[in-house]
Amino acid sequence: MHVLDLMENSVRAGATSIAVELEEYPEKDLLVLSVEDDGSGMPSGDIDVTDPFFSTKGKKTGLGLSLMRAAAEAAGGKLDTGRSRLGGALVRASMSMGHVDRSPLGDLAASLSAVACSHPDVELSCRIRTARGTEIITTRDFARGLAGVHMGALAVARDLSARVRRAMHSLAVDD
Repeated sequence: MHVLDLMENSVRAGATSIAVELEEYPEKDLLVLSVEDDGSGMPSGDIDVTDPFFSTKGKKTGLGLSLMRAAAEAAGGKLDTGRSRLGGALVRASMSMGHVDRSPLGDLAASLSAVACSHPDVELSCRIRTARGTEIITTRDFARGLAGVHMGALAVARDLSARVRRAMHSLAVDD
């Protein structure tokens, strides 16, 4: 749910491009999950965007990043935020792959397909890297193969989800 929350935050920040990366480094016992965009970015200065009482949405709380930080730290890792190479926000969580308190990854495929369907004008990319190789799936490449099909169609969501699941399976992503 953290990834879905981050992607929705990206959309609210005006992003037209969102990149999700999942990287496993078994030799280092390290799992890295990052989301970056070309939106308006995060506030700079002395503001702690992971503070549960900080929000840019006009609410009294902003639990998304604080909960993600807590999950990363519980698994022996950390959460970093900053400027994306795309020009917007970058959120990167790193943690121990084998840590007993590491939460399962969840359904990355469903999160990506939900955002693709609900925001068909946003270009998504997903890079999955493991010791077995790297797969990159983008909605731009995906759209070329589906000429005439609206990117918000249910069939698109199912196909995108299936492609991400196949990539994760072929690369033996450890959940």
